[in-house]
Amino acid sequence: MPDYNPSTVRAKSSIKSLNFELTNLTPSSLVTFFEIDISSILKDQGIQQNLTEEAVKIGFSPAKNLNDGILRFHNNIKIFNSYVVWQGNTYYPAPIQAEGFESTSRGVLPRPNLTIASQSETGSDQLALLKHEIRKIGDIISAKVTRRRTFAKYLDVINFPTDPKAASPILPDGYEPDPYAELPKDIYFIERKTTENKNVLTYELSSILDLEGIKIPKRVIVADKCVWQYRGIGCWYQDAKEDEVDGEPMIPLLNKAELNYLDGGSATVDANGNRTISNYGLPKEAPPVGTENDQKMRDFVAVKDGRAEWKKGLGYASGDYVYLLKDKIKYYFVSTGPLKDSEGNVIEDSEGNPAFPNTDKMPPNTEYWVADECSKSLTGCRMRWGSNGTFKHGNTNCQIKAGDLPFGGFPAARKISQGR
Repeated sequence: MPDYNPSTVRAKSSIKSLNFELTNLTPSSLVTFFEIDISSILKDQGIQQNLTEEAVKIGFSPAKNLNDGILRFHNNIKIFNSYVVWQGNTYYPAPIQAEGFESTSRGVLPRPNLTIASQSETGSDQLALLKHEIRKIGDIISAKVTRRRTFAKYLDVINFPTDPKAASPILPDGYEPDPYAELPKDIYFIERKTTENKNVLTYELSSILDLEGIKIPKRVIVADKCVWQYRGIGCWYQDAKEDEVDGEPMIPLLNKAELNYLDGGSATVDANGNRTISNYGLPKEAPPVGTENDQKMRDFVAVKDGRAEWKKGLGYASGDYVYLLKDKIKYYFVSTGPLKDSEGNVIEDSEGNPAFPNTDKMPPNTEYWVADECSKSLTGCRMRWGSNGTFKHGNTNCQIKAGDLPFGGFPAARKISQGR
């Protein structure tokens, strides 16, 4: 099949021709095509997606292979009472009526209706296959419906008879076959069945955007605040060598594509099949930095080595840091030192050594621990990822380089005041 992705020059030429036809007082006939994609439904139900074999079973020999799970129709029966080829695909005549595709300026997305005449035998082959599939899978709710439109003058050359003497197609006056001259596609999904009787079958369609609670864009545009979860997805300020529990990544929601991005080729498998991951492309070290107000941790205490999960009964000296695990995110805390009495004096144990916080003084007790938190500002991001930040590569696998800030806000965004 030819490549229907035109070059820039060809696309501009087709758009110019299409715009001229749209404003023409005597335009060519508008041809409407419908594609009903049931491949995802068949896949979900574990059913063979090659509809060609199904078509043969009911006595229908399609002109083209139907292995993509898409049924194609046109409702231009008065003009073409036979199949029509557009961009190499064959569309069969069917008594389909579509209405409600018009958009309004009120911001409400249209909910078109697609009505199929049940008893008509026009285009019975492809229509019979659709009905056969509906009976087999129960219904076609959630199927993708695409409306495509072009003018008859642009249809594929194969639609026109060939002059046996000249061995070339006989084109009517004014016809200019152009597979790139197409109006924008209308893509919807079958939402529900509204009518079903012996005469008609009607479905209501909805846009993929017309879902309860969805926002466009999905990310809220905030200028000065980062939306990422600190030390989670998007932020990535997390120790690579401490990023595993039972062989699984600590940072949640890491799928294969994300692992391929972060792995850096450092995952190894030993002779027993045990998988060792030394790096996900994350920093070798990502120590505690500061508070939610961008106060540096060193202003409170000299941070030492740590990264161990807090354990009951252990003593922690000043500068030791630990983490608590929740929803696969590590929340770090730095110990401010031994226990003190109400007057600020260090409490000693039975051997005369300073007594340290134990199970009764676990984080986030602010008297003995300073929480590592991010202000979600550019300053907080620079403190960690900036050129003078606290993260350390440790190797070349780290995907975020010094000075590159994975800031989840949009600093260039500003509110635009609307005048009267």
